[in-house]
Amino acid sequence: MDFKKQFFEDWVWTRGLTLKFVETIPEDKFNFSPGGNFGHLGKQLRHIGAVQECYLVGFETGKIDFSKKIKDVSLEKSKIQLVKYFTKLDNRFENWFKTLDIKDLDRVINWKVWEDLPNPTISQALYYMLEHEIFHQGILQLYAELAGFETIRFF
Repeated sequence: MDFKKQFFEDWVWTRGLTLKFVETIPEDKFNFSPGGNFGHLGKQLRHIGAVQECYLVGFETGKIDFSKKIKDVSLEKSKIQLVKYFTKLDNRFENWFKTLDIKDLDRVINWKVWEDLPNPTISQALYYMLEHEIFHQGILQLYAELAGFETIRFF
């Protein structure tokens, strides 16, 4: 199987799990946080989308800048708005991905994350974006357990 086909299938499956999780959150648990500096469920989910948007800008422009993340707090308060945001991002990603030429996978993207971390290629950045979503799925699963509501199992 070629890289593009496999990656896209992995992305759609992973994002689909996140969306199924969102559907299962009881309205009264959307602002649940285990406390301290841990952002509530809505904030965790908004963050997932905001990081994806940074990657999308990077794929489109050649520069990823996480300091420019969207911080629209209204997304943290509405499952409906959050799902619309994810859908908009996913449509944008799919449109860009369809135009991606296989030879561009090795093109380097400029980013400033850590001083000693080299700039990634597009193929590496795609997997960083996917891994970020999977990382947060683990956090979401823990929140659901702590909040005491039934949801899908990610793994």
